[in-house]
Amino acid sequence: MDSQEWEVAPCESLPSTHPLYILYTSGTTGQPKGIVRDQGGTCVGLNFCMENVFDLNEGGVHFAGSDIGWVVGHSFIVYGPLIRCSRAIFFEGKPIVPDAGVMWRVCE
Repeated sequence: MDSQEWEVAPCESLPSTHPLYILYTSGTTGQPKGIVRDQGGTCVGLNFCMENVFDLNEGGVHFAGSDIGWVVGHSFIVYGPLIRCSRAIFFEGKPIVPDAGVMWRVCE
């Protein structure tokens, strides 16, 4: 689709406590429960972390290894790089499968 054909959606003003997502987990209890992440706190915290811990800036590239379904994956693969206007390269799964050298092969 050509960029001139895109339909522009209007912005919606929402409170900072508006839910961003609900992540269901059984944790250590074995009982499923939903964790609600709000937009304001999640975005402020991720922006600070991505800038000050990972030094990620606009146009940068962030590499993360996590499952996209975990809160770490949501945070550091999806939302964090988007907030910083950057790109993400991710390895989904355990970094030792099929062997411990898999991460170095991805880096190459």
